[in-house]
Amino acid sequence: MSSLFANLNHVMRSRDPAVDQRRAPRDLVDMVSHVTARGRTHGVRIINISPLGAMCRSDGGLLVGEQMTIWLPIVKDHPAEVRWVEDGRLGVEFLRPIAPRTYDALMALVPPRRTAW
Repeated sequence: MSSLFANLNHVMRSRDPAVDQRRAPRDLVDMVSHVTARGRTHGVRIINISPLGAMCRSDGGLLVGEQMTIWLPIVKDHPAEVRWVEDGRLGVEFLRPIAPRTYDALMALVPPRRTAW
């Protein structure tokens, strides 16, 4: 029986919130922006971002799996999908990664946030 549970270690680790499973490190930011989904625009505050996605705060009632665009400096309306929603926060994955040079230029315009939420 113990060998069965030993093989489930990866499941337990994946549920541990201390384990960062992101494919790219996130940059902490505090940026006001907006997203457009279902023809409606919702205000968001971007908390962290990477070339692959972002975490935002919003009261917009967005749903997991919903396609949207998120406005970012330089990039403008970038296509994304809502991957998770929890307690007024949402995680979005960009449908195409932001190119490294474009991401660096975007980040040069956004002041970093010094503390985590």
